[in-house]
Amino acid sequence: MRTNQQKKAAIYLRLSRDDGGDSESNSIGNQRAMLQKYAQERGFIQCFEYVDDGISGTTFERDGLKRMIRDIEDGKIGAVICKDMSRFGRNNAMVAYYTEIFFPDNDIQFIAVNDNIDTFHGENEIMGFKSILNEYYARDISKKIRSSKKVMAAKGEFVGTIAPYGYQKHPDDCHKLIVDEETAPIVKMIFEMAAKGITTVEIKHHLTNAEILTPLAYIAGKTGKYQTESVKNFPTEWNTQTVISILKNKAYCGHMVQQKYTSKSFKTRKIKNDLSLNGWRLVTRISH
Repeated sequence: MRTNQQKKAAIYLRLSRDDGGDSESNSIGNQRAMLQKYAQERGFIQCFEYVDDGISGTTFERDGLKRMIRDIEDGKIGAVICKDMSRFGRNNAMVAYYTEIFFPDNDIQFIAVNDNIDTFHGENEIMGFKSILNEYYARDISKKIRSSKKVMAAKGEFVGTIAPYGYQKHPDDCHKLIVDEETAPIVKMIFEMAAKGITTVEIKHHLTNAEILTPLAYIAGKTGKYQTESVKNFPTEWNTQTVISILKNKAYCGHMVQQKYTSKSFKTRKIKNDLSLNGWRLVTRISH
């Protein structure tokens, strides 16, 4: 056992939508205050903090968690402290791997404060049962969110993350779309050029030569997200497929096509086409 590292602890904090109505008590600030107090009272001489805010516990592809795991492998810490087991994760298989294999192999003391779990002290048989319940809770929340989005989409309300190019989310209601006065003329120009028989390749060259920001570059500039190397280096470099996708998008005919894809399960972000309805679901009028 690495006795010289036992008093160096990792304080792990996580919050996401899978916390449901308990998000206030689970806020990052509340977790931090509780765990810092706990660590101080128990004599942990140094604490490293790892945070994943807005990341579901069903995935273990979290930046803060991965950084903590690397530090464990490098021998920097000897204990992991979190508010409860659900903060560490809601994927029972992965939680079991870390708590039953990885942590013991690396002499890590795992502490879930509110669950009264300390792998170096006391009886911890309840740990596996709590992990199963945490995963079930995440599964239930996922079903409710999917059901809610389907109902909203059926009413013509927008449930996507990014509004179609030429539209923007209503400032007072993110489930309604309004015309984006800045980009709508570009969409109109693309359709007018296509109606005149101008090819999509020629349209692409025209947009690029006019130094018009691509849809992704435009969104990146507005939100600060999606700042890929391609967007940074070639913000006005349009491609033919982007032009084609705009011309094929039913949103410009006033229709909202949503729920076309779904994730394979609540544990993964991989998506699949819903072949049960030929890939199309909930075609409605756009709600303005």
